[in-house]
Amino acid sequence: MRGVVAALLAAWALIAGVFAQDDDFAAPPAPADGILDEARMLQRDPARHRALAESLADLEAKHGFRMYYVLYDTLISSSAGERAMKLQQAWLGDKPGIVLVLETDRGIFRFGQAMPKQERIGPIQSLERPDPSSLSAFALADIIRTIEPKLKEAKDRGEFSEKLGIGVAQGILQELDKRAAEPQGGTRVRMVILAIGLIAGTGLAALLVVAGLKRAESKAQERYLFPKVNVGMRLGAPYGGGKVSSRSFGGRPQG
Repeated sequence: MRGVVAALLAAWALIAGVFAQDDDFAAPPAPADGILDEARMLQRDPARHRALAESLADLEAKHGFRMYYVLYDTLISSSAGERAMKLQQAWLGDKPGIVLVLETDRGIFRFGQAMPKQERIGPIQSLERPDPSSLSAFALADIIRTIEPKLKEAKDRGEFSEKLGIGVAQGILQELDKRAAEPQGGTRVRMVILAIGLIAGTGLAALLVVAGLKRAESKAQERYLFPKVNVGMRLGAPYGGGKVSSRSFGGRPQG
């Protein structure tokens, strides 16, 4: 029994140490070519590494959008999403760009990018105003949905890593090309329409709340009055109705 307890304590200490180590995670210097291969997946095939680096460089050259691609075998003390956000904060900050983290053993990948800025549109209201090059969750989901068939065809982890990195980089490039082709001022018009819709929705919600309060107040003030009913004389008695019952105790007297 003592041996089991000692083993459990040792395991707990090891887990606590691992999580404490993740809290002290220090991001390494940003890779010059945008690829940090901690899983040594691309080192086995330099051609794949070059193809990925060219895709990332093409994206940055055309739109000034920096994408970092980070590969780990497995993250024990952190999740892919948490590590992506930490690396994004260390490498990009508020600059346009994104960090893609892949766990090659499990095929799990997550993104990290700067949070959209808040723009005040009223005394108490604010609206998210994303950077023109920021990508929404819907845009990223569309990119992944587009490359998903190719990912399923990957024969090994190396091919999966290559198709994921290049596919995401090309998807972001196409999305930013589409935005660049839009007329100037289109983004501003969308923001104005969205702000108007937000204000109108807030006003409608306020009207519904006021109407509900008034309805509740009127119900609280309601009073119910029952009319007086005149009952006629019954059998000469001043009141009518009632029940009559009799009770007897003991036996009848003998005689």
